[in-house]
Amino acid sequence: MRVASALLLLVAIALVWSAAFGQRPNETAAKGTAADTAAEPAAQRDFEERVAPVLATHCLECHGTTAPKAELDLSRKRSALAGGKNGEVIAPGEPDESLLWEHVDAGRMPPRSRPAMSDDDKRILRDWIAGGAEWPEEHADISRFVPRRGGSNWVRRLTVPEYIETVRAAVGVDVAREARELLPREVRADGFGNTAYNLTVDLRHVEAHAKLAAIVVRRMDTAAFAARFAPRGSSSDANDDALRVIIAGMGRRVLRGPLEEHEIAAYLRLAEAVGKEGGDGAEAQRYVIEAMLQSPRFLYRIEDRPGDHALSSRLSYILWGAPPDEELSRAADAGELSERDNVAAHVRRMLDDPRAVAQSRRFVSEWLHLDRLDSLRPDPKRFPKWDPQLAGDMREETLAYFEEVAWNRDRPLSELMNAQVTFLTPRLAEHYGLQRAASEQANRGGAADAPAPRLVGRATRDLQAFYTFDEGSGTTVRDVSGAGEPLDLTIETPSAVEWQGGRLKVTGSALIATAGPPTRLIDAVTQSQEITLEAWVTPANRGQNGPARILTLSSGISQRNFTLGQEANKYEVRFRTRRSNPNGQPSLDGPTNILYTRPTHIAYTRDAAGKALLYIDGTEQAAGESRGELSNWGGDFRLALANETSGDRSWKGTYHLVALYSRALTPDEVRGNARGPARYDLSAVPARGGLLTQGSTLTIGGDDASTVARGLFVLHELLYSGVDDPPPCVDTTPIPAKPGLSQREIAMQRITNQACAACHTRFETIALGLMKFDGVGGHHERDEHGNTLRDDGEILFPGADRATPFQSSAELMDLLSNSERVGMGITRKATQFALGRPLTDADEPALRAIHAAAREQGGTYRGLMTAIVMSDLVRTTAADEATANDRTSN
Repeated sequence: MRVASALLLLVAIALVWSAAFGQRPNETAAKGTAADTAAEPAAQRDFEERVAPVLATHCLECHGTTAPKAELDLSRKRSALAGGKNGEVIAPGEPDESLLWEHVDAGRMPPRSRPAMSDDDKRILRDWIAGGAEWPEEHADISRFVPRRGGSNWVRRLTVPEYIETVRAAVGVDVAREARELLPREVRADGFGNTAYNLTVDLRHVEAHAKLAAIVVRRMDTAAFAARFAPRGSSSDANDDALRVIIAGMGRRVLRGPLEEHEIAAYLRLAEAVGKEGGDGAEAQRYVIEAMLQSPRFLYRIEDRPGDHALSSRLSYILWGAPPDEELSRAADAGELSERDNVAAHVRRMLDDPRAVAQSRRFVSEWLHLDRLDSLRPDPKRFPKWDPQLAGDMREETLAYFEEVAWNRDRPLSELMNAQVTFLTPRLAEHYGLQRAASEQANRGGAADAPAPRLVGRATRDLQAFYTFDEGSGTTVRDVSGAGEPLDLTIETPSAVEWQGGRLKVTGSALIATAGPPTRLIDAVTQSQEITLEAWVTPANRGQNGPARILTLSSGISQRNFTLGQEANKYEVRFRTRRSNPNGQPSLDGPTNILYTRPTHIAYTRDAAGKALLYIDGTEQAAGESRGELSNWGGDFRLALANETSGDRSWKGTYHLVALYSRALTPDEVRGNARGPARYDLSAVPARGGLLTQGSTLTIGGDDASTVARGLFVLHELLYSGVDDPPPCVDTTPIPAKPGLSQREIAMQRITNQACAACHTRFETIALGLMKFDGVGGHHERDEHGNTLRDDGEILFPGADRATPFQSSAELMDLLSNSERVGMGITRKATQFALGRPLTDADEPALRAIHAAAREQGGTYRGLMTAIVMSDLVRTTAADEATANDRTSN
C-alpha cells in the first residue's frame, strides 16, 4: 500500500528541483570556442559576424547574382567592388565617397517597401567601409549570412524519443506507447524538433512526466533495482548509511552521473518523510525513484558543466539519442575522456552500435521533415489511389535508402543525391510504375515477391540473433545481429538443403542448429522476460505436422523454452514459463487456413506481463496469456531451425529471414518488419535515383508539384542559402495549370519577370528538373491536362558567376552530388541536429574544420559524426574554457 500522499510527492519533487538547479533551467553561456575564434583573422571574423549579415539582409534581394538592379551585384567580393552601371559604389577607406553609403545614409536603400536599416546596421556598414572594406576572398557568397536565432548553449529538455530511450536505459522499462500518447509532440524550430530554445516545459509536460514516472515505477521491480546498489547485508529497511549508498547508486544510474551531497540529502529527506507516514524502506525507494524520474537532472540534458560526465552525456545523446552506457560512464568516472585518443576510441565503438543507426534515422526524419507525411492528404479526385499507407511506405523508402548509402555501403553522403538504388514495398513500386530489375531478382534468388532480409528499415534494438541466409554456400548460417558472440548455426545435413541466393531451401529432413546452448540469448530473454520470434518463410506445403519445427529452442518433443512451428494449415507457438508445462503448453495457435505456400512473415511477441500475440504478414491473428516468469528455462537447450534437435519433427520450406529479440516488438515495429521494402536497382531507370526523386521529398510541392516549394526546399536544405519573403503587395496565390498552360510555363513567367527574377531564378529553375514528377511522386511525360512535360533547367550554385544547365533530372542529381556546396550543406544540417541549436557566423571556423575532417575520412556518415563529436563545438563548453583559464591563471 502506498502511504505517501500526492502532496508528499510534490514536496519531494520541489526538493529535488531545488537541489538540482541553483537557477531555473534557461539559456546558459554561448558556446563559441576560443581556439576556433582565435585562429580566424580579425577582419574575417568582423566581416562574417557583422558586415555580411547586414548586406545579406538589406541588399541582396535587389542586388544579388541574378538580374541585379543597376547591374550591381553585392553578393560577391569581385562584383561588389567592381560596382554597377553607375561605376564603383564602394570606396575603401572613404565612406563619404562611396555611393553605397550615400544611398543608405539618405534612406534610399533599402527601398521604402522593405524593412529599414537600423542605426546599428548603418554604423556597421560605415565603419566597415571606413576600415578599408575588408572582404575575405573565400567568402564570395554572403547569401547564407541572413541572421538566424541561436548561438547559445541551452539546457535541453529530453525530446520524446530521448525520454523513451533514457527511461529504458536507466531502469529497463519500455514506455514508448504511453510517452507518445501523453507527452506533447515537439514543434519544429529552425528546421528541427530538437532545437533547444524551443524545448520548453508547460503544465502538460509536468502532468505527463508525473503520470509516466508512476507507470514506470509500477512496472519495475524496485526492490531488485535498489538491491543492485545496496551494501552487502543490507535489507529493504536499510539504515540511513545504507540508504545513502543506495540513493547514490540509483542516482548515478538514473541521473547519468554522480550525485552531489545536497542532492543525496534531498532524496534522504524524501525517504524519511515516507517513513514518518508509516512506509517501509522498499516504499521509500519507490518514491525516491519516482522523484528521480521527475528531476530536472533526468528530464534535462544538463551538459554545460565541465568534466567527463557532461562530455559523456553529449557524446551519447549525439550519437545514440540515449544516455551513456556503462562503458562510457566508467570512462567518465576514471577521467579518461580528457584524452582525445580515448574519446576517439569510444566514438568508434559507439558508431558500431545499432543505436547509432537508429539515431541517424531520427536525423534524416527531422532534416527532411518526414513526419509531414503523417498528415498528407492529397486531393482524392486528382489522386484517387492515395492512402496513408503509401505515405508510410515513402517514409520507409527514404530511411532505408539512407541506411543503404550511409551504413550498409558506407559511402560518401554526397551519394544520397544520385545513388541508383532504392527500397520499395510492392504498393509503392506499383505507384512509381517500377518492376523489379532482373539483376536484383537474380540476387534475391529469382523471387520478385521475396522480402529484403536486411537490417534496412527494420527494428534493431535488443536484436539478439539475425539470420539472412546470404552465405550462398557452405554449412554455416551466420548470425549477423552484431549483438555479441555470434550464434552461428551449422547445417548438419547439407544434402537436405539448397542455397538459392539470399535464401535457404530445405528439401529433406535437415537440422540447422547451434553447436551448444545460446547462453547469451537465454540470459537476455530471462532478464527482460520478453521475446519476439520472427521468420520470413515459404512453407513447402500445408500438411506438415508435429508441429514441424520452423524455429525452436528445445531438447526434444516434450522439453522446450519455445517453438514456432507448423501444424498442418496453421502456425503454432509453444512458450515455457513457470505456469506452463515443460512442453510450453498451452500453446498459442493461429487460425486455420492462414498458411500459404508463398513468402509469409510470422512474428510472435511476449511481453513482461505475459501478453502473447501472433502476427501473420503484419496483422495480429491470435492473442493469449503466457503468464509466469522464466526461471525454469532450460539452459542447455540448442537453438535450431527446420527440425527438433532429436531429429523427429522436420519442416520443409524456404527460409528468407529469422530474427530473435529480447523484447516484445510493438505492433508498428512488427508491421514495419513485415512490410520490409525490397531493394530495387535503378540503373536502368534514369529518372529515379537520389533523395529528390523519392515521394517523401517530391510531395513537398503539394498537389500541384509547386516549383516554388520544391526549389526553396533545395535552396534551404541542401544549398544552405535563402531568400527573403515576398513583399506584402505580391499576390502569391498559386496559378493552376490547364490545357496549353503547364506548371513549367507558369514558373517561367515568374523567372522571366524582372521584378521576380532576382529571387525566383535562384531556386525555381532548380525545380524545373523535377517537373515530370507529379504531386505524389508519380512520373509522367504529360500532365493531367495533356501538356508535354520537360525536366531541363539550370542551377545557380550560391557564389557562382553563372548558372549551370542540365538536361534531365538525372543530370540535376549528378550536379548536386558533385557539389561541394551540397556537401557542406549536409555537414551543416548534421551539426545543427547534433548541437540542438541553430548555427551562427561564430560557428563557421569550426564548421569548416568539421567538413574538412569528414572529407579526410571519406565523407561518410561515420566520418562526419566523428568529426562533429571530436570538434571543439562538442568537446569544449564555455564552462570547460573557464575551468581551463582558471587553471592557467593559478
